[in-house]
Amino acid sequence: MMADRNMLVALFLAVLPLAGRAEPPLAVELITAKTEPVVQELRVIGSVEATDSFPASFRRGGQIDMLSAEVGQRFSAGEVIARIDPTNVVAQLDAAQANLDAAEAALVQAVQTRDRTQSMLDRGVGTQAQNDAAQQDYLEAKAQRDQAGALLETAEQAYEDTELKADRDVTVIERYADLGEVVSAGTAVVQLAPEDQRQAVFLAPDTAGLSSLRGHVIELDPAGPVAAFEATVTEVLPVLNATGTVEIHADIPADKVADIPIGTSITGRVALRMTPRILLPWTVLSASVEGPAVWVRDPKTGTVTPKQVRIDSYEDDMISIAGGLEEGDVVVGAGSHLLYAGRQVEALEGGE
Repeated sequence: MMADRNMLVALFLAVLPLAGRAEPPLAVELITAKTEPVVQELRVIGSVEATDSFPASFRRGGQIDMLSAEVGQRFSAGEVIARIDPTNVVAQLDAAQANLDAAEAALVQAVQTRDRTQSMLDRGVGTQAQNDAAQQDYLEAKAQRDQAGALLETAEQAYEDTELKADRDVTVIERYADLGEVVSAGTAVVQLAPEDQRQAVFLAPDTAGLSSLRGHVIELDPAGPVAAFEATVTEVLPVLNATGTVEIHADIPADKVADIPIGTSITGRVALRMTPRILLPWTVLSASVEGPAVWVRDPKTGTVTPKQVRIDSYEDDMISIAGGLEEGDVVVGAGSHLLYAGRQVEALEGGE
């Protein structure tokens, strides 16, 4: 009995020093968040139709202030058929350009300040705090410049949308609007007809990024003996049709027209470039009372905290993050289910 008691005391004394020790860091998978382009394959089924005619419309509404189209008139590719009053759009474009000019000037100044503080720190006459502040100012100035650039691109696109241009050599076969008339986006202004062409027509679900397909290469695979070939997307209609889908047109090359009869079933495959997103393996995903979350590691303390995220889409083994994370954030992958706020972690051997 005394021997058992002595053994318990010895075990207690052996374990007692460990109780005061800090919990060792947990080895987990660490992943750096990086923005990557998202490419999604779009597969659609349609039919071959004669390119007899198609309606042409503005992508934005307004009052027509230039219309030179008469029935029988021919236009070369790139020529302006009609235009809506661009006064308001030009004002927005000028403001966006001025905003970008100011943002670029601020970025130049921020770069100079950052380089100067770094040089002072290297020579021992500056402080780390000054250098960190200059680096932060640079990052903010760069973000503002990028945002101003995006706004300018939007304004430039809006200006382009005030002009209705011929995207190929065409002939006007009907006119639906008159000079001075107010039209809405998607309202047909003229009916145009290309010569000696056939096209593949597809109805696609309304997916983000479809409008960017115009001018991109699509692989066409018609039913029958003709092998698959590449063509160019010539039109993505700017409004939904009666079925709630978006109509996509692709011209069939002239050397294929004779071999593909009208009415032939045809399949199209194209890589759809989505807005760049942060892609992470599904193992990073956790949850909080607010919704999906991930564990983010503090680079200074090595501890983790939960951070709510907004998920754009789920892939086979990845998730696309639409918001909540910044470029360079270090998140926990495998092992995230073992974490709690404030837990210290370190990278698995062979990991980050």
